[in-house]
Amino acid sequence: MEDTIGWVGLGKMGLPMAQRLRASGQRMLVWARNPEQTLALRKQGAQVATDLMELAHRCGTVITILGDTRDVESVYQRLQPGMQPDTLFIDMTTAAPGVATTIQGMVEPRRAYFLDAPVTGGVPGAAQGTLTHFVGGDAQVLDRAKEVLAVLGQRAVHCGPAGSGYRMKLVNQTIIIGILLGLAEGMALARASQFDSTLINAALGSGTASGMLFNAYAERMMTGTGDVNFTLGLLRKDLRLAQAEADLQRQSSRFLNFAIMVLNQACDQFGPQAGVQMLGRM
Repeated sequence: MEDTIGWVGLGKMGLPMAQRLRASGQRMLVWARNPEQTLALRKQGAQVATDLMELAHRCGTVITILGDTRDVESVYQRLQPGMQPDTLFIDMTTAAPGVATTIQGMVEPRRAYFLDAPVTGGVPGAAQGTLTHFVGGDAQVLDRAKEVLAVLGQRAVHCGPAGSGYRMKLVNQTIIIGILLGLAEGMALARASQFDSTLINAALGSGTASGMLFNAYAERMMTGTGDVNFTLGLLRKDLRLAQAEADLQRQSSRFLNFAIMVLNQACDQFGPQAGVQMLGRM
């Protein structure tokens, strides 16, 4: 049991992460609401659990990366009956920090362990194993998880007690939306000035405006095309969580209020499944 990793969550981020683990030779037991989502991992030799209780019962480590806080709550409620002593549960979802307390209340009576470890680095980082994990929970428990996390990412930063990883991810998303909105307006101004992508890259690609998000999205925002790695709807979800956390901590959320208003408009105009590059086409 200790050698088997359970995996729940096979979306744009979760699938390439799970595939990296399986490619490393790790024994895996997976579960998905839609069994077709497990096909790629089955072809790599992973087994499929009949339900979440079985997955929790058979695995020494269980990793989840889901859509939102409600999904996390639902999945862990269904994992709970199968939880075994010493099993390590790691959630990599961008979720409300308070859910960490709920999950701790589930695992502790079973003498199991929990880390919240949301990630940043996008779909390319998931595929290449260059993600950063923001980790909340006991530092000694993190030591146990480091070998697995090293397959998935290049850094695992301990941020404090349970819930701190979730909180750090919301700080990250607050900063990211500031960059994305500035980039979107900059590219709109560039387009109105009849600058093309080649000139923009030559002028700005190595200067103070450059960086990971510039490299990833400047051209896509100019054209409104390209792969959809992160959707408007998911970004809006993250910002609403950040806004709620700011309100809980009695911190200013004026910028987040504005950013959510812009995301609402973008979702209305392009749909919540559109990529964040569409911010540059508003």
